[in-house]
Amino acid sequence: MSNAALHRDDGGAWRFAGEYITGEAPFTVRRTVRWAECDPAGVVYLGNFPHYLLSAVHLFRHHALDVAWVDTAGASDFQTPGKAFAMVFQSSLWPDDVFDMAVYVGAVRTHTMDTLVQATRADNGANVFAGSITSVFVSRTDRRKLVEIPPAAREQIEAYRVNNRPPDGISAALRPPR
Repeated sequence: MSNAALHRDDGGAWRFAGEYITGEAPFTVRRTVRWAECDPAGVVYLGNFPHYLLSAVHLFRHHALDVAWVDTAGASDFQTPGKAFAMVFQSSLWPDDVFDMAVYVGAVRTHTMDTLVQATRADNGANVFAGSITSVFVSRTDRRKLVEIPPAAREQIEAYRVNNRPPDGISAALRPPR
């Protein structure tokens, strides 16, 4: 295990972790690349990058917003499946590389919201990828029926967005080239 994969936790002990939350403003998830996530050349396989982004967004929604994509307990009248996904790759990752994924809220509309992620290397801050997922709010009982973002959920989402503005580079990186 390389030195980059080792870090000290708050208790002063050394430990190795695959993924964990490092901050709440903005909400940040740190991840260490595993060998199994790489292709035979030792570079992270392309298909793992969406998994990284979705994992960070999932943790964010549960921890920071208390809003799940699928509410299996039935506590809310809505669910929020993904509607659109975009990602731009900015650099490669190799086994034992450590990177941080900062999560932001982008546009919030009547029935949909964008969640943005900027991943950077933990050792030097270089960008790794930028991505977004658009979630649509649908009825819990009929997933074909759109519902407006409920006021309580909108309030949490907007409060986070106001206090954690995304860097300008995320939106610019995700725009299609002209």
